[in-house]
Amino acid sequence: MISGIKRKSTAMESAFRYFQTVDLIISHFKREADKEKIFEILDETFTLKDLLISTAAIHIYHNLGIRVEQAIDMKEGTVEFSRKQEILEKQIIFEEVKYLLKDSFESEMDIFMRIIELENRFINLLIDLRDSNISENQKQEKLNEIDQFLEKELLKFILEYKIFYFYDLIGDLIGYTNEVKKDILDVSGDFKDLSIELEKRLKQEEKEDKYIELSTLNRIIEKIKTNFEFKSYQELKMQAMPVRMIKKEIINHDLERFPISIPGLMAFKEANRLKERLIKKIEENLEKKIDYQHFEEEIFSFMKKEIIEQLNTNPNDFIYFLQNLNEENFEEIIYTLHKYGIFNILELINIDNDLAKKVKENMIRYNIKKFDIIQLNDRKKNILIKTKKVLNEIRKSNLQQLEGINDEIIDLKKIIKEEKNNHLELWKLIENKTGSDYIEIKEFIRKKEIVDKIFLENLGIMNYSQILLLLDFENIINNLVKDSFFYILSKILRQLSRIIEAFLKITNEKTLYLLAFKKMYNTTESEDWVWIKLEELIIQRLIKRQSELVVLFNAYDRPFLINGFILARLTESSLEKARKILENKISPIYEDIKPIKLKKDLISPISYCLAYDLIKRFENYEELRKENVLKIMEEKVEQKEKIKKEIRRNQEKSTFNWIERKITSSLMRINSPGINPNQLYWTEKDTKITSDNIKLHSELNGDTFDLFVEYF
Repeated sequence: MISGIKRKSTAMESAFRYFQTVDLIISHFKREADKEKIFEILDETFTLKDLLISTAAIHIYHNLGIRVEQAIDMKEGTVEFSRKQEILEKQIIFEEVKYLLKDSFESEMDIFMRIIELENRFINLLIDLRDSNISENQKQEKLNEIDQFLEKELLKFILEYKIFYFYDLIGDLIGYTNEVKKDILDVSGDFKDLSIELEKRLKQEEKEDKYIELSTLNRIIEKIKTNFEFKSYQELKMQAMPVRMIKKEIINHDLERFPISIPGLMAFKEANRLKERLIKKIEENLEKKIDYQHFEEEIFSFMKKEIIEQLNTNPNDFIYFLQNLNEENFEEIIYTLHKYGIFNILELINIDNDLAKKVKENMIRYNIKKFDIIQLNDRKKNILIKTKKVLNEIRKSNLQQLEGINDEIIDLKKIIKEEKNNHLELWKLIENKTGSDYIEIKEFIRKKEIVDKIFLENLGIMNYSQILLLLDFENIINNLVKDSFFYILSKILRQLSRIIEAFLKITNEKTLYLLAFKKMYNTTESEDWVWIKLEELIIQRLIKRQSELVVLFNAYDRPFLINGFILARLTESSLEKARKILENKISPIYEDIKPIKLKKDLISPISYCLAYDLIKRFENYEELRKENVLKIMEEKVEQKEKIKKEIRRNQEKSTFNWIERKITSSLMRINSPGINPNQLYWTEKDTKITSDNIKLHSELNGDTFDLFVEYF
């Protein structure tokens, strides 16, 4: 019995490496159509930071379909006006994201560099500990040094950095981040019930993989609080024990995760050196005018050179290098290498761009195709092996006596140099059993001799498999470079991804609230408890969103920012407009009591009363929206009625004047010379026309009998 289906780890591999939002951000400015959209909301001096934020704005507007302005009245609007509003909305979203993001890129790069510094300290410590000449006292001194350094860094983070950066740091140092992402994707791969009661849907969270960066942060916060026994960030600031527990866990984790060998440790250090240089290059361009295409090419060229340099070291060390560069374990690195066509790490020895270039040149010069190398490398497809096998079968069987073939003849090297007709019967047998004719076999042997001589002997290539590797060398290196770059870039785009997900998460929940409103409005007086229950569930859900956003925006004392963001998403307006509504308009909380505005000094961002306020404002917004819809529908009905009246007026004129026109035209024509009087007689056609006109006239507004009399 099948109870459910889960995604396999290989299917999750790319998803947890860097979240899809990051990949989408990057992919937007690779597509020409998207580039135009991105650049139209930027000035000519845009920086890498502006470019990333603009891309996020484009993603929010076009991919997520989020709007921040009222829709245009198509009766009054034009295509040009619609286009201007689109650009305006994207600019508003750009400014919102920029405002919410603040200095996150710089802070995340700073955290990344601090992690690298700490890792290098651990690596140096482990290298020293591997020294057999070091005494126990010296070992303890070095451990104490790193212990003190780590505690100092943790305290600095707790006191000086935003809360979510601290949790990001600990998640990375202890290995929680990727572990949690894998868990989320694993759980999300299970079957989900499609039909869930509304009450349960309001209580449950949506699938976490839709908002994986937000979900990861939430889980890491809970995991760290649970594992290190503190309830709040304020408590962490006041108590020393949780910090010491965290410090101990980091030290234990790092002492375990680094390689045992000194060359492996040095490879880790080289990867850190590359990461440092890469982050510095990104940092240099963050506030500088940039051509992204040129920037990316420069980065890829730099990384390609570094990776190839590491490739020429020991293959095991190269694996260690990739492990630290991409923050993957051994199995994941091997899977990645297999994915790109590297099945034997020993084949990585002594290969580079120059060797790959020589291989391609010789392939062209000697007319060798990639398929020829594949045939040579695959025993099942190798024509020569199949031919030798046939000859061995002939030698061992009685067939040679029957056909007059002797052992001297059954020598492939000998017979291939002679004409086919000299051994016609033998070649018939070979061709029949191998499926290849004499010319194919001869050509294959010629190519094999060239490959063995030129490629294996002269160029020093290990085997046919390594030739195939060299043919794809450029693509393999490019893929490794891109994987590493995008993963490292994702480390500084986490906050941007979370902001995008916050836009999406609250916008998506709007549908759920509307379903609840619909059910609430359909309740009877005896079912007031249903209204209260659903309203309470919505409030509790909004409080959860408030709690998430407080951490995400580091806004513990800014109630209008947090709740303004929620209101903006629910009412499809800008953050600025929503904040002003909360600040300046009468709160519905005090409806029918006293016209009072909310006072930010007296309320917390995470507030039951503010959640209730949001519900009521959203209800009012929906009622107003429905009224506008009804008004538009009524206007359309009125317009239709107006058109009908115009048609009927024309019909009326036609009805009243028809007989008069008939009589007048007959009188005018009766005196005409040569007229046939029969043409003026009343006909069946006239009867039908009269009947139709009477019918049309009787259908006009008013009493049918009166209209009939009026007609006559």
